Amino acid sequence: MFPRNLKLLVVMGICTISFTMMVTGAGAVGPNDIKWNKPLSIAERITGKGPVEVIPAEYDDYGVKLSGKKGMLKGYILPEGWKEAVGDVKKLVLTNSGALAGDPATALNAKIFEKMTGIHLEFIEMSGALMWPKQLSVLVARSTDVDLFYQRNPMLEIPHLSAANWAVPVDELWTPDVEKLYPEKVLDSFKGIDGRFYGGAPFCFWAMHLFYRPSWLTKAGVTVPLTWQDLVIASSKVDTWAENNLGPGNDGMVYAAGDPDLVHVLLAMVQYSQDKPLIKDGRFVIDPDTWKIVTDLWLKGGMSDSSLEYLWSMAPEVFAKGKAGFTITGGVYINEFKNPEFATGIQNDWGVTLTPGWEGIGNRGIGPVQADDWTINPYISPAKKAAAMLWMDYQRSYQAQFNELYVEGNESAMMCVYEHPAVKNEVAYVDLRRETLEAQIGESYPPAMWEAIEMVKEYLGRVVLGEMDPDKALEQVQAEINMIM
Repeated sequence: MFPRNLKLLVVMGICTISFTMMVTGAGAVGPNDIKWNKPLSIAERITGKGPVEVIPAEYDDYGVKLSGKKGMLKGYILPEGWKEAVGDVKKLVLTNSGALAGDPATALNAKIFEKMTGIHLEFIEMSGALMWPKQLSVLVARSTDVDLFYQRNPMLEIPHLSAANWAVPVDELWTPDVEKLYPEKVLDSFKGIDGRFYGGAPFCFWAMHLFYRPSWLTKAGVTVPLTWQDLVIASSKVDTWAENNLGPGNDGMVYAAGDPDLVHVLLAMVQYSQDKPLIKDGRFVIDPDTWKIVTDLWLKGGMSDSSLEYLWSMAPEVFAKGKAGFTITGGVYINEFKNPEFATGIQNDWGVTLTPGWEGIGNRGIGPVQADDWTINPYISPAKKAAAMLWMDYQRSYQAQFNELYVEGNESAMMCVYEHPAVKNEVAYVDLRRETLEAQIGESYPPAMWEAIEMVKEYLGRVVLGEMDPDKALEQVQAEINMIM
């Protein structure tokens, strides 16, 4: 017989082990139970292609009517072991940037995923400006109310998340043959400060393009600018022409500088065009030549002061109404500007090209990676983590990426999608869009980058409104950035 004390120790040990397993999920099924490389390698599974076919009414969901249009409803191959890994999970809760009515490809892909797996995706539709603070509040509370978070700015957000262990690493989704399917220079944007992948589903790229009004340029006596220096001059001349001939409310150029991320994008486009990164020795460094061009767009060019208030969708809406000669925005607006119901003021009078390069260097079209992605809440159950990774695996697949480009007009993260005959024949400016995507660059940002960009936005506003000298503003903002990095 066991001595009384020994019996007590054994019982206590069993209870401790049981409690530990309950808390950590040890012994539970989860992502590790999925055989990601079976029945085929990951790269072979996710590049499966199906026919382009008319979407039946059974795929209409989330308030989005797609029936009668065409898409790719088959192709992706599920990995072995997924059913056992997800267990009885029947629903995942995800945040989404904006209403799904504006994201038809996401709605279609979610319905396809549900039909394949039986897992319904419940989206929390949120304003883009609220997503990041709301995500942080959920994670600080260790809440399990949200399973996957929509990352609008992976390069800025994932470093924060990885530093705090607020996302699940998904390295198993990124084998070397999978990495080759995506632009090489963008991969760092999905990694944390530890070099591990936390973003597993780059599902739409927001590659920037220069849009312009040909008639305005002709009347103002300018040609399409090829360099940032040319854009300052051209936008100024167009602004003067518009003011003299069309009156107040018509501007040389508009841009969404009210969105801190797009201030970052503008800085990055200008700085990258000089072959200079934003991050030097782990610190965000604004090159003086970059700062001069950015501020000159307002001080010497034709950028509207109102641009300081415009969020991401506002500037292209102003352009679509025929109130500006230039704008820089995402390629998805190629589809929008073709739509006479949206672009009421520019039909048959707009053009698109690569963003400017640097005088004497080139690098037109270059910019920072803007790929929307998902990260997984680390506090959810192993079975839900498995289901979340399965959604990631599908969402970055050829089938899902085809729908992003063909159905919605977003840039595909998977380059080979641009070779599909339907894309080549039916998608507008496909060669331009691919060229822009291939020029995108991903850097690994320090965790304080978000705060630094907010500082830049503040000082840019002071310069534009005449409150500060540009050189003094750069000196002060760089000093403040240096204090947090």
